[in-house]
Amino acid sequence: MNLQFLEFDCSEDSEGVVCWDALAQPAARHTSALLQEVTQLLAWGHRSSPQAPGPLEDGAEWDFDLHIHKANAPISAHWDSAHEKLRLSPHALTGDEITLSLSISGTPSFAKAFRDHWDAP
Repeated sequence: MNLQFLEFDCSEDSEGVVCWDALAQPAARHTSALLQEVTQLLAWGHRSSPQAPGPLEDGAEWDFDLHIHKANAPISAHWDSAHEKLRLSPHALTGDEITLSLSISGTPSFAKAFRDHWDAP
């Protein structure tokens, strides 16, 4: 599956842990589509791993770090895995231009599945 708004850079450590980093600041008319793309990624991660995201050093298979800003103000983002929803506070509206950074890290088995599904580097 190809991503439309997120383009990931990839790095791998000596233990095979892979980290993908993306930064996006699309035109305001694409805010909803960008947030939907992030939601699809996190929902896929949740469905592909029996565990919730968490620190890999504590045994989790994957984790993520998401930051969103509107103008100079941060927007708090919470992933609701039970409902596969991204909850924002304050809410970003369709006409709001946002800056979003997303890092996803995973074990070698998660990395293989991520690459296969998302055609990621």
